[in-house]
Amino acid sequence: MAETVADTRRLITKPQNLNDAYGPPSNFLEIDVSNPQTVGVGRGRFTTYEIRVKTNLPIFKLKESTVRRRYSDFEWLRSELERESKLCVRITSKAWYAQNVEKLFCN
Repeated sequence: MAETVADTRRLITKPQNLNDAYGPPSNFLEIDVSNPQTVGVGRGRFTTYEIRVKTNLPIFKLKESTVRRRYSDFEWLRSELERESKLCVRITSKAWYAQNVEKLFCN
């Protein structure tokens, strides 16, 4: 069998100062899911969640935005992420999610 040798060469990088190392990243995307609100009554009842986005990425038209979305929108997002990037994205169950909004996606 042929032996495999790991490539241990380092990437060429520029020296960092403290501001580079600990300052804000040059590109960022912050997403916060919070503030669940139940809407409707009886069988027509559902919960929406507030989603806040902050970014400096040029692909986004707005630097900050806030929307409200239903649980089914997170299910759609999960399927799109899995389809497009082959990531394993887990969201909590619908009933449990309403009590634990901070645990939307697995690490």
